[in-house]
Amino acid sequence: MIRYYEFLSNGITSALIKNGSVEWLPLPKFDSSSIFTRILDEERGGYFSIRPADEKYDIIHEDYVENTLILRTVFKSEKGKAEILDFLPLSLSGIIRIYESEIDLKVDIKPFFEYGLVTPAIIKARRGLIFRNPKSKEGIEILIGGEYVPLDNTEFTLKKGKGYIYLLYSKDLRYGLFSNKGFVYSEPYEALNKAIKYWKGRLENAKKVNIYRDAYYRSLLVLLGLIYEPSGGIIAAPTTSLPEIIGGSRNWDYRYVWIRDASYSAEALIKAGLLVKARDIISFLTAMVDPSSKSFDHPLYTIDGTAPPAEEILDWLEGHKKSFPVRVGNAAYMQIQMDVEGAYMNALYEYYNTSKDSKYVNEIWWAIEAIAEWTKKSWKWKSTDLWEQRGVEEHFTHTKVMNWVALDRASKLAKELGYKNEAEEWISTAEEIRKDVLDNGYSEKLGYFTRYYGSDSVDSALLTLPLYDFIDAKDPRFLKTHEKIEKDLMISDGFLLRYKDDFMGSAKHPFTLVSTWLTRVYIRLGEIGKAKKVIEKLINCSTSSLLLAEHLDQNTCEPRGNFPQAFPHAGLVMTIVELEERLV
Repeated sequence: MIRYYEFLSNGITSALIKNGSVEWLPLPKFDSSSIFTRILDEERGGYFSIRPADEKYDIIHEDYVENTLILRTVFKSEKGKAEILDFLPLSLSGIIRIYESEIDLKVDIKPFFEYGLVTPAIIKARRGLIFRNPKSKEGIEILIGGEYVPLDNTEFTLKKGKGYIYLLYSKDLRYGLFSNKGFVYSEPYEALNKAIKYWKGRLENAKKVNIYRDAYYRSLLVLLGLIYEPSGGIIAAPTTSLPEIIGGSRNWDYRYVWIRDASYSAEALIKAGLLVKARDIISFLTAMVDPSSKSFDHPLYTIDGTAPPAEEILDWLEGHKKSFPVRVGNAAYMQIQMDVEGAYMNALYEYYNTSKDSKYVNEIWWAIEAIAEWTKKSWKWKSTDLWEQRGVEEHFTHTKVMNWVALDRASKLAKELGYKNEAEEWISTAEEIRKDVLDNGYSEKLGYFTRYYGSDSVDSALLTLPLYDFIDAKDPRFLKTHEKIEKDLMISDGFLLRYKDDFMGSAKHPFTLVSTWLTRVYIRLGEIGKAKKVIEKLINCSTSSLLLAEHLDQNTCEPRGNFPQAFPHAGLVMTIVELEERLV
């Protein structure tokens, strides 16, 4: 395990912290421009650092307080120790940093607006600082609770003892922390206690497991921390442009609600028994359904449920480890992805299967009907696939299977709710799709399922066929496919590429979600030893705080791509629950 960034969230926004330095903090929301952007540019990104004033010190602890998203960092120098508790206060756009120290601490705070582009005006306040955006009324205020000595406009020394630094964003500083309204905002120590109680409470109703408990609960906290509480939408990751390949250009903005990723996350929460939050996600997705055309007009939406902004390049930032370009927005919203309706329908079906909440499902029958009718009409079309290759449309096997999933689950729900005619009609089309996949997605000549009709290659998405009960894991056709995937795409035991290459060239690093698919296949095959081996390797290759990125470097275990990523954490939750059930 390696030390990397730590993830904080309050269901409004998020922060990434490393070695006492806040290096990513979008304000006021997950998808806003960042105030601290050092993760994407060492020189001009901006950061908020607290560290011992002594030049020589060690970090002897950097981890979460129990099962929460509150971070505890402990420094040690020759003169003593210092402890910092970092958290994002509930319902507020800001961060509170509480310290207790035997030594003086050096604070360096350099915020910039609009991803490092705009230098703030600095105003000194009686107990802190105000950084105002010269282009608007917005700003951030720094309230210092404790004895301190200013060094210059953005640096000061905290004298040993106890205290806090309270950073709060205001869209209009006339109503901020130092305004007449300031008394309504959280008191730091009370806010800390409330945050600890809140995060620990979120896991109280989770299904208990006896295996891999730390990874299980941390993964659940990541998923819960990626939910935008005002809407119920869950973002794919809290970051943008962390590169899949260092020095490469596979750098994307993931701070949006993907139908597929969100559905998969809802499934994980359902398996873990957290039905209320799963239903919040499903309700957000249901609100996006268009009953008169393609059910989901876009494969992704903003956290508020609108279409994402156009993709653009922030050419003033050099990128993480000089991996240019830095992008905000995501052009994938223009793609027509035909598999997403199946992902949603499977999550809804799993919710009903677990909760038997027929009243809720009846209330959104219109969405089920819309998706089924759209899928009936469109399943024969080409489309992009779940890997979102740009400018590439084919009859992807996985996509066709998800068309089958959409109608199969819709038919099952219709039968449960008493819609007999619809149930029969939809299962009839589902069987037509199934036959088409077996005739065209499976090659008799090659002996395995292919990535798309007429292809001779495979992709790791084919591992999901038995996970959705399209085919039995022990069916000879799937076994040959499984064997081909491991032969062509496994680059280290348990770590697989999602595919060999795409429109941007060769894939380099394993896709972490795929390891959880592989493990779930092993469980279905009864190969429990292999399943455990992959889970343990994935956990051992996560960060020291059990966080996973979209990819990882198979040689060093360093995270690659946006971080932390919902996909692998959702996959890990499902894997652990399924293995636990198998072992009982």
